[in-house]
Amino acid sequence: MATTTLEATAKTLASPVVAPTQTATYLTTWLSEFEEKTAQEFRKRTKLDYQQTIHEIITAAEPEAGAQVLDFATGSGVIARQFVGRVGDAGRIVGTDTAAHIEQARLAALSAKVSRKLEWREAIPDKLPFDENSFDIVTCAMAFHRLPAQAVLSSVQRILKPGGRLIIADLLAPIKHSPLRVWWRKNYYRFVVRDRQEAEAQFYQAETLVGMLRAAGFRQQMVKVLRQRDEHDFAFAIIKAVK
Repeated sequence: MATTTLEATAKTLASPVVAPTQTATYLTTWLSEFEEKTAQEFRKRTKLDYQQTIHEIITAAEPEAGAQVLDFATGSGVIARQFVGRVGDAGRIVGTDTAAHIEQARLAALSAKVSRKLEWREAIPDKLPFDENSFDIVTCAMAFHRLPAQAVLSSVQRILKPGGRLIIADLLAPIKHSPLRVWWRKNYYRFVVRDRQEAEAQFYQAETLVGMLRAAGFRQQMVKVLRQRDEHDFAFAIIKAVK
């Protein structure tokens, strides 16, 4: 039973969900159920409240009227949607991801009646297709561990304005490294879930990530750990870096 539950959880987190082509009412219900399922899986994985964590992420970003915001690896677009109403008419909110995830985010924004306030673009995080100094805020939630970190940080640093803020919300590696745990996780995702990207995911300790941010040209780095049971446990943290 436990293995089945873990497998279902991992598949939900790893795979984009294709929306049903039904009536508007059915679509709204489906999206609500999907968001609730996402919240449940987040709580299982992190033991944190989903809505409160989203609030912490947005608070860390310090959005203001006129802010230009990018949420990369946006998934369902839940973080991008939270900026609506916080950046004013002069603000801009863009979400980027793969085509499948972008369609999912677009439908969710349509259901929430905020679609006209949001832009969606297909893009890979290490080659973000924007001009230099384009954004005041860049966010990434629960996806950084699946991405090529150094290339992504360089890409983000290029498109952030001076004084712009990068917010990463993700799991950090345990303080005490366990080769057996790493081996188990990698093989579980590779052979049971069949998610190669998650199997090859790289988690960093706070000190390592701060060093990478410095090397990429960020002048301030702050780490806020929201939960860590012990030194063998993955910590969930919000990392804030200023260009």
